[in-house]
Amino acid sequence: MDAEQEKVALDKEIRYHVYDYVMREGVPPTITETSSALARSPDEVRTSFQRLADEHIFVLQKGNGEILMANPFSAVPTPFIVKVRNQSYYGNCIWDAMGIPAMLKQDATIEASCGCCSTAMSLKVTNGSLEEARGLAHFAIPAAHWWDDIVFN
Repeated sequence: MDAEQEKVALDKEIRYHVYDYVMREGVPPTITETSSALARSPDEVRTSFQRLADEHIFVLQKGNGEILMANPFSAVPTPFIVKVRNQSYYGNCIWDAMGIPAMLKQDATIEASCGCCSTAMSLKVTNGSLEEARGLAHFAIPAAHWWDDIVFN
């Protein structure tokens, strides 16, 4: 295996580990946790995280290279709380919050606020469908521009 194939294989292994971890634990693993779990050096993990961020797989925290977003999951608390079984997750936005139950193939409750009036809003996803609810889910930025500034948008 040449060096490029090794990078691709490592990135695939790390990506799989991160998503497996976040689906179990509710937040992405740190560089240290990933390094330990995969018997890789922290530098190898940090470099892989950066390559995966460059490919829009992850969004990294500025300064420390830790994962901020493993879309649709957020590593930090947000106003979009997704409850699946006995686990809670944070979505980065309402779109991501609705993507979490789809990714997990599970029913969920999403606690958010109305995009119109900011009133508390509870959404239910059952059998892959969003149940009727009161409120407005607002997508302020067209999807084509989300990566212009993914943290702000």
